[in-house]
Amino acid sequence: MMGKVLLVVLGLSLIIERVTEKVIHLVPARPRKIYAWLVSTVLGLLISFVFRFGLMKELGLVAGTEIAAWLDYLVTGILLASGSEPVHSIVDILAAKKKEVQKRVNGV
Repeated sequence: MMGKVLLVVLGLSLIIERVTEKVIHLVPARPRKIYAWLVSTVLGLLISFVFRFGLMKELGLVAGTEIAAWLDYLVTGILLASGSEPVHSIVDILAAKKKEVQKRVNGV
């Protein structure tokens, strides 16, 4: 399951990266970084909130409260917007934390 979630996150972040690259070619040269950040952030947040996709929920790391779900969508949207390189780093950290929690639960 975790592998599927990671592939989805990586795929979505790559799609957002490519769409952002295409959109920023339509704006003047100077403020491209600002527009790229805005476009990717909006796309990431739209995807996570519209599809109710939260990385921490999918990995079983978040409680079932409404506030936790919204924060999860927010963090996931920002993560998706950041591109593929930071996604690798954060996913590795989350996977390590999940293993650590599982070891504690199993008493190892």
